[in-house]
Amino acid sequence: MTPLFLLRHGPTAASQSGAPLGRLDLPVSPEGEARWPMAKDELLQLGLQRVLCSPLQRSRRHAEDLGLPFLVLDDLAEQAFGAWEGRSWDELSDQDPVATKAFFADPVRATPPGGESFGRTASRAVMALQTALEGEAPTLVLAHGGTLRALLAHFLGLPLERALDLAWAPFGLSALEVYGPNRGLLRFHNRVLG
Repeated sequence: MTPLFLLRHGPTAASQSGAPLGRLDLPVSPEGEARWPMAKDELLQLGLQRVLCSPLQRSRRHAEDLGLPFLVLDDLAEQAFGAWEGRSWDELSDQDPVATKAFFADPVRATPPGGESFGRTASRAVMALQTALEGEAPTLVLAHGGTLRALLAHFLGLPLERALDLAWAPFGLSALEVYGPNRGLLRFHNRVLG
């Protein structure tokens, strides 16, 4: 059994607007940075032995600050939203109503212009995590709402369509006990730190 903790990065100035950030490499907001020391203290009480993180700075900087062995995994980056990144859903719906309607009708398989589908995001994130998990070392994954939803759904056996129904707040922490590559027991979900 591997204790696995999944933490969403802190808030960014743009994420509070509800726009899909995707691969935009934005920092955590000043409010989030102010909350980080308390979140860090709570994390360090979990007995973590290693951290796996996204290469995007809103995840990577806090992973580095924990003072634990960490590994950056490119495939833990958020879903690529291509031309839609950083633009509000209202703006996108006004400018490209056909594409946004198709996206919301099938958000697992639909691909934003120049981006990737959520299904593709889930596949790469799960493969990266399965490859990187080692033994029974308590591990933290510090990443993004999309990739974390995909990982949680995988270990709980949920269809990807249901993964998108999971709320995940900035600095929201979930805990699993992982039994092999495809099974996990959820201990808690979306406990907000800091």
